[in-house]
This record gives sequence, structure tokens and C-alpha cells, in this order.
Amino acid sequence: PLRLPPLDHVKRTVRQHRKENNLPNIPNDVDFPSVPTILQFTKRNEIFLRIDTGPGPDRMLIFSSPEQCSILASSTEFLVDGTFDIVPDIFYQLYVIHAVHREHVIPVVFCLLRRKNATTYQEMINKILEFAPAWNPQTIMLDFEKAVLNVLSNSFPQVSLSGCYFHLRQSIHRQLQTQGLQKQY
Repeated sequence: PLRLPPLDHVKRTVRQHRKENNLPNIPNDVDFPSVPTILQFTKRNEIFLRIDTGPGPDRMLIFSSPEQCSILASSTEFLVDGTFDIVPDIFYQLYVIHAVHREHVIPVVFCLLRRKNATTYQEMINKILEFAPAWNPQTIMLDFEKAVLNVLSNSFPQVSLSGCYFHLRQSIHRQLQTQGLQKQY
């Protein structure tokens, strides 16, 4: 089985890499003026930062390379999910859109979001459609977060939404804990 290194080791390695490559520090205030140029482009010098809504409490950063945009536009099947543990402190979550492309799951859009609500998710979808107007998902697998479900079904009326088994199990387990039944199951 594959064993990943401990998280603190990964963080230390990232800090060391940032220092060795003269990468800018992560800002500690959402009102930072702009994303440093070195972080706006890929190693191939292709655009990566697609959206920066600018300083303010609802700031949103969206990243996607030209190749990822192409996959986003040509795919019909997607998986979406947010994660909270690995984001800079000034953001609330990293929301990632994965496409099923040639029988592989490929991350195609990375969104740093300050909030977890319908307004934020709707703005995220609107901004993605600004740089990827051909995006037309037919199937999306996601967790059971109501705000995302509503935004996706309203934005893409033809889409078939399905819940993720992992998240269903997680939700059931949390509910059992809340009810004090975890020992019985």
C-alpha cells in the first residue's frame, strides 16, 4: 500500500522549496494587492490564474491552465469537492473541479474561496463560465452540500447530479455520533 509522508513533513518540504526558489510568502491579509506574477503562470509560461476578484472580504482566486480549460470544455462528466485543511488562512476552502477525461480523473479548476454559501458558489460558476463558456457538464458527482447542489442544478438544468458514496458514509457516521449511536454501528 502507498504511504504518504506526515503532513508536517510535507509542509516543511513546501516551505523549503518556496525558500530555495525565492517564491513570495503567502499573504496573511485578504486585501493583498495582487497575486505575484510568478504564481499567475505555469512552468510553461501559460496563463494559470484566470480570476482574481480583487481585494476584499469575498475575494476569490480561480486557477486553470489552457490544457485544463480545454479538458473542462470537452468533458461531460465531473467530480467536485471542497477541502479545508490545506488552504492559506485567509481563505476558507479550496474547491476543485475534476473532469473524467480518457478514463482518468483530472483536476481542471482550482478555486480559493472565502465562504461556503450559495452566493459564493454561484459567483464561482459565473466566473468559470467567463473563461470557459463552452463548459456544459452532463453529470456531476459531489458531496451532499445543499448550497452546491442548488447552484449546480440551477446553473446547468440538464445536469445529472449524484452523491458520492464516501461522503454519504461520512454523513451517516457523523449523524450516528450526534445521536450517540456510534458504538452500536
